[in-house]
Amino acid sequence: MKPSLDDLALLVTIADEGSFTAAAKTLGLPKSTVSRRLADLELLLRTSLFQRSTRALSLTDEGQRIYDMAKPSITAADDAARAIAEREQLVAGRVSLTTTAALGQYLITPHLIKLTAAYPDVQVELRLTERRVNIISDGIDLAVRTGTLDDSDLVARRLCKVKRLLVASPAYLAKAGVPVAPSDLASHNAIVISAALDSWRFDGGWECSMRWTIAAGNMLVAHQLARLHHGIALLPDFMLETDLDLGTLIHLLPEYPMEQADAWIVSSPQRYRSLAVQTVLNYLAGAKSGVSVGRH
Repeated sequence: MKPSLDDLALLVTIADEGSFTAAAKTLGLPKSTVSRRLADLELLLRTSLFQRSTRALSLTDEGQRIYDMAKPSITAADDAARAIAEREQLVAGRVSLTTTAALGQYLITPHLIKLTAAYPDVQVELRLTERRVNIISDGIDLAVRTGTLDDSDLVARRLCKVKRLLVASPAYLAKAGVPVAPSDLASHNAIVISAALDSWRFDGGWECSMRWTIAAGNMLVAHQLARLHHGIALLPDFMLETDLDLGTLIHLLPEYPMEQADAWIVSSPQRYRSLAVQTVLNYLAGAKSGVSVGRH
């Protein structure tokens, strides 16, 4: 006769809790029942599973071997049962999501309006910042990022390709001239996001170090500076549709595409996510498929 999954779960719980009393509380059983069921399991297996003393309870060598084999199956069964039970419940809860101000305004917010209409008991707390937040230490559920992912321990889901354009206002170009090749950019005033991002790369690897007077801090301010004729900006195309249609900004060097990158939605590596977090993640990943996203 083989031990049942419940028998093995009893063994795992006693070992994890470290005492019969704690295991009984976790299982919702009398301590005497836990002791009796363990004795029955040891009789069935014809081996001692625990070494007992007045101060400690520890697995025997054979108990440890069985524990190591049983633990993954018990954990998987618990996760499956919890996931099934949660999916039968209402999708509800608060989800924290961090990204930049521009991504939040132009891309994330419109999708969140639709999401919360479909799931009215989900609350999404946006945390907009240009800083690369450590979502694990800061306790944040999700982040939308672009470019290289430095946090190797995060779980990342690819959203789309980044597409960025060089743009400037007609008034600026009338004064400073229209660049006809990447090498012409060196003589122009650039609008950079930060001092560290003063080198712009083209598809194929060609790189140009830009001269600048104002580091905008974020893409929204860089966009405004370009519209105020301050210089040439490198911006994601999702911010530029109206400007390009109206001629407020001009797309420069279209025959020299800028280097692209991937956009990601990332989460912590925890094995189990709440249904609300998983719902927001899946919704954004599906809604943003094929959309261009600007770089942090």
